[in-house]
Amino acid sequence: MTNNATAPDNQTGWSARRIGICATQLFLYCFLAYTCSYLGRKNFSACIPAMIEQEFITKTFAGTVNSAYMLVYGAGQMLNGIIGTKIKPRYMIGTGLCGAGLCNVAMGFAPSAGIMPLIWALNGLFHSMLWAPIIRTFTDLLPAGRKEKAGTNIAASCSIGAVLAFLIPGLILKFGSWRSVFYISGGVLLTCFLIWVVGNRFLKGYIRMMEETTARERAILLEKAEAAAAAENRKVKRSLPAILVASGLWAVLFGLVCNGALRDAVESWAPTFLKEQFGLDSSMANIITVIIPIISISGTYVANWLHDKIIHNELTTACVMFGIAALCVGGLFLCRDMNAVLCAVFMAVAISAMWGANHMFLTVVPYHFAPLGVTAAVTGLLNSIIYFATALCAALYGVLADSFGWSVMILIWMGIGLAGTFFCLLFARFWGKKRVALDEGRI
Repeated sequence: MTNNATAPDNQTGWSARRIGICATQLFLYCFLAYTCSYLGRKNFSACIPAMIEQEFITKTFAGTVNSAYMLVYGAGQMLNGIIGTKIKPRYMIGTGLCGAGLCNVAMGFAPSAGIMPLIWALNGLFHSMLWAPIIRTFTDLLPAGRKEKAGTNIAASCSIGAVLAFLIPGLILKFGSWRSVFYISGGVLLTCFLIWVVGNRFLKGYIRMMEETTARERAILLEKAEAAAAAENRKVKRSLPAILVASGLWAVLFGLVCNGALRDAVESWAPTFLKEQFGLDSSMANIITVIIPIISISGTYVANWLHDKIIHNELTTACVMFGIAALCVGGLFLCRDMNAVLCAVFMAVAISAMWGANHMFLTVVPYHFAPLGVTAAVTGLLNSIIYFATALCAALYGVLADSFGWSVMILIWMGIGLAGTFFCLLFARFWGKKRVALDEGRI
């Protein structure tokens, strides 16, 4: 008698066991790619204190460099999200890894600070080729039952990558220069690019089989949607603009902007805050900052559990996470002069909560659009908006910290957390109806 796990599927000729092994390998390649990408994008923030100490840049200029990255990254997310619906994700991810690696090496060779915004902006463009194609990889190339788990588990790559992005530069800065941080980061990304290319060649047959399977499934769903629409005397939305308007996606954008303003911006300035507030050296500030991503890894899983088991609404879940973040930033304000580790813990829990909200916005919400084949475009659009907000705040925070000090900055962060809580609560019921319509093919 044939074991069900090894018996070939009637349509694909692939056994469930073989599909599972290939799906796991593909997920791990995506996980490695996004983990390494964090080292190649967060390392600049880790190097800011050392560069300021050497008078290579100022805090205001550091904010400009971060903003250049985030503005181009945000625009690239929108552009590459749309392109990602047409081009196979493996090509975009490979290009992104290779380009980002070369940009990091170029930062190490930068002769002056003036060229850094341009190099880091290009780095943002290449990094924008990663997230939306990875989410499309999950929705198109993973079997049912693995898509949602992959979407949740990929969030751990962000936290692990953030740990590496502060720990590795912290150790390098202890024994070398900030330029060495960029050389090593570039080398890691280029190595990851080679692994990605070789790994995808081994999975060529699996990828082709899953592309054909996904195309068949979408054709069946579209046929059903058109039949239901005809019965109700309406047309099925096919164009991307029509889908975005009819889906009510705009209701998510207010909370999304607050999430970008609070999560990445606070995380970027954490080492500088700890160094200036408590007199730590650059290496120690980065090492203590490692507490943040270690704790923040839990945020996605907490939010996912709340969403799946209790709330069943992405905006209501995000509302809870914003409330937690606002409370923790309030705690940071109260202990801002007391203890560096305690401050890092408060920042970590706040950012953890924001990672939970971010998971709702950038992973769970786009999954509702998978039957329409526009997951990459929706992911890219949402990611671009969140990073436009982050870019604006990164530059603004640098100016505000120089002009008014950290106490005012922390109060602004708390206000953003409260605003996010309000907007998510305001639109939660409306979005709850729209998400059901998306799932039932009534858009």
